[in-house]
Amino acid sequence: MSATNDLSFQGKVAIITGSGRPNGIGGAIAVALATRGASVTINYVSDSSAPRAAQLAESIKAKGGKATVVRGDVGDPEQAKKLVKETLAAFNTDKIDILVNNAAIAPMTPTVDVTPEEMTSVFHTNFQGPLLLVQAALPMGLHSPVYSALKAALDSLTYTWSLEFGRKFGITVNAIAPGVTKTEISPPDDHPEVLRMLAMTRLEGRMGTIGEIADAVLLIASPLSGWITGQYISVSGGLNWI
Repeated sequence: MSATNDLSFQGKVAIITGSGRPNGIGGAIAVALATRGASVTINYVSDSSAPRAAQLAESIKAKGGKATVVRGDVGDPEQAKKLVKETLAAFNTDKIDILVNNAAIAPMTPTVDVTPEEMTSVFHTNFQGPLLLVQAALPMGLHSPVYSALKAALDSLTYTWSLEFGRKFGITVNAIAPGVTKTEISPPDDHPEVLRMLAMTRLEGRMGTIGEIADAVLLIASPLSGWITGQYISVSGGLNWI
């Protein structure tokens, strides 16, 4: 089978959390999967993202794709269940094939200034959210080629889940870790933290693009990566943290 066919997601159902911004990483992943045949759920949480999430879904449908929009806070147990339930109903299916835990909070606050409220908020979305979504999706038959987590904080869970879900359900579990990426909510190019990170890249010394992150998800979610699991995959231009 050709690589082109292996990158087809025809008949697959995907949930991409935090995908309500067309110019964000989640939105780019939703478009990339839908373009290749997947039925995608666009998830958002804030009022400001509602019209853009709807616009993104309509643009996918206008090009012949399948998309639905579900509002929900992934860190809330009932809303996580609702996200899965409404996805199944929208696409008349009994299983979720691809789950991309993209929703995240990434404060630029220096460590010594981080407040307890910020720590709670980050944990709620970045760690508790993916855990709740996995719990909600697994009973629905999640058995795709991939479960993708975009949070370095989930490295240990990525390894643990790859063993547990791989042996039991045949699911591969990988963590995709973007470097500094240009989105509508990213800091300006001259922000000190951006400049510091760009100085550590091994390639062009630029921000990554949302399309480059989406391409990595396509590869990891495809049958071409069926023997890759439990891995932390940096998509960062070779960002050197040492």
